Amino acid sequence: MQVPARFLRVNPSYRGTPSEEGWLEIDIKAVDIEGVSKLYVNLDEVARIRTKREAAGKVLDAWDAAFGKKDDDA
Repeated sequence: MQVPARFLRVNPSYRGTPSEEGWLEIDIKAVDIEGVSKLYVNLDEVARIRTKREAAGKVLDAWDAAFGKKDDDA
């Protein structure tokens, strides 16, 4: 079974354990896997998802740099 990209997510850590490449999360609750013995994940999709996560992190870093972190003000 090929897992659609919308069910994939790359996380930088899992249960407090960081990973240089990240952890691949496959949301199987949304996938009908009855009778499935193998899952196939297109690594191009994983790379695309990782790139989106990194881009979002850069946007947040730029926002914090421009406007300061609100947590520090408290």
